[in-house]
Amino acid sequence: MENATNVIAFDAIADKKAEVYSGYIEHARDTRLGTMLRDLVENVEACCRGVGSRRRALFLIGASGSGKSFALRHHFSRIPEFQPWKNEFGETVRPLLSIEAPKPCTTKDFAMAILDAIGVPSKAKMTEGQLFATVKAQLRERGIIYLHVDEAQHLLRHSSSRAILDLQDRLKSLMQIEDWPLHTIYSGMPELAELLTGDQQLANRSMVMRFIPLSLPGDKASIAQVLADIVEGKCGLNLTDELRTDDFLGRLCAANSGCYGKIIEAVQAACFLVMHKGKGTVDRRAFAHNYQRDSGCLPSDNVFTAARWSEIDPGNALADLATAGKGGK
Repeated sequence: MENATNVIAFDAIADKKAEVYSGYIEHARDTRLGTMLRDLVENVEACCRGVGSRRRALFLIGASGSGKSFALRHHFSRIPEFQPWKNEFGETVRPLLSIEAPKPCTTKDFAMAILDAIGVPSKAKMTEGQLFATVKAQLRERGIIYLHVDEAQHLLRHSSSRAILDLQDRLKSLMQIEDWPLHTIYSGMPELAELLTGDQQLANRSMVMRFIPLSLPGDKASIAQVLADIVEGKCGLNLTDELRTDDFLGRLCAANSGCYGKIIEAVQAACFLVMHKGKGTVDRRAFAHNYQRDSGCLPSDNVFTAARWSEIDPGNALADLATAGKGGK
């Protein structure tokens, strides 16, 4: 009987996890992102009438865990023009193609990744020019109007100016398909900005949105809202008064380097830990436990318990081991 009860409890937690993970918590920047995506949609319509802007690319740039990919998936699902539809032959047309740039990634690898995602076979012996010609033809033939490339920093395989110029030319060429208004969306790490420097031709064809790290006091309300939404709203748990203080909100922000997505994940993980223990209240101990488990930091370097937490860099959690390793050589 006890085992059956445990199974039921485990299943209930698993169901709650699935529900929490599938939810989306909007940030103030979602309004701007939604507007920029609508700008792309409206420009497609204008291009079809021969009067569109040449700004056919959108770059989302931010650190890992800042929430770029999740935000895009959320907005993609809400925009009617991005949804699949049936043509007059009963075939499904998918206007949006979303891929992840392979690593490492030459321009040939990029073209082959697009073709693979479409389901079109490619041959390694094909030249780069042949591959991109095939890509353009297939995008048009299959009605793909929006191409999203995630982890787009992988496209920057070489940092030489010549390699970057060649890549810029290829990306520009995708926005110049004859009689086809392809618009592109690139999401990636800060180094992706290199693509928009030097050659203004690509920059002049693009819009850019930064996913800036959160910080206190400016983003206090956003972080507090994440806590309340997940802990109380989605998980039905209680928050201790300590977790509502500026001190704790600052620790939560610092422990996750101000990355909105990572902050959300940290709150979710604390809730799940409390659920597995059969408790009903989330306190600082849950966050401290998970932070030590995930980072491997020394107890004195735990952002959630250290007195001088603002001086701790989460990226240096294992610095003592790295230093010891160098000394032992």
